[in-house]
Amino acid sequence: MTAQIGDRFKFEGTEYSIVAISEPLSFEPREYGITPEAACTACWNGFWCVYNITEKGIYLEDLYINSKDDYYPDIEGVAPLSEEDSGKRFAYMGHHLYKGLNLKVPYSGKILVGDGFIHDYYIHMGYQRAWAYKVLTELIFENGELIETNDQSHIAAEIREKISKDNNFEKKLHRNIPRFVNESFALDYGTKAWWL
Repeated sequence: MTAQIGDRFKFEGTEYSIVAISEPLSFEPREYGITPEAACTACWNGFWCVYNITEKGIYLEDLYINSKDDYYPDIEGVAPLSEEDSGKRFAYMGHHLYKGLNLKVPYSGKILVGDGFIHDYYIHMGYQRAWAYKVLTELIFENGELIETNDQSHIAAEIREKISKDNNFEKKLHRNIPRFVNESFALDYGTKAWWL
């Protein structure tokens, strides 16, 4: 199993990793005629996105995607770039890049984003645990607009402190392998942010 590339969220000048989400984002590449397919084990979805979050909502800024049938149409007038076009070999792991899309994504729900990943907690499978980030911010949206932000970094720090005092933490984490795998590939709040 491989650690997964997650969507990135730009907010107030910082680029965050997605940690948990209460409702899925509604962007669907198939609506634009593109059927995504995994190009490598680090991206089973076949695509990942960079979103820009403002007071007015969430905007899909950049889309990295691998098309099952090598079909890459323009999206809202934006043509894709390939690794060959960018001049950066292996920069996108074979994915094409739609840069500067600026597509508004309607959303109501919560998104938990993290910054300052602590490598001591790295798990080489799925998406990383929420408490493994120094900065943890909860963003709450209603009808596409950002209505509330909550700093949850202190809760993540408390969990890390408990873990550091528990000598059997690693054994407990890996005791139920199927559950561990499911939790690793999940992004839902109930699994990744159960403590909120």
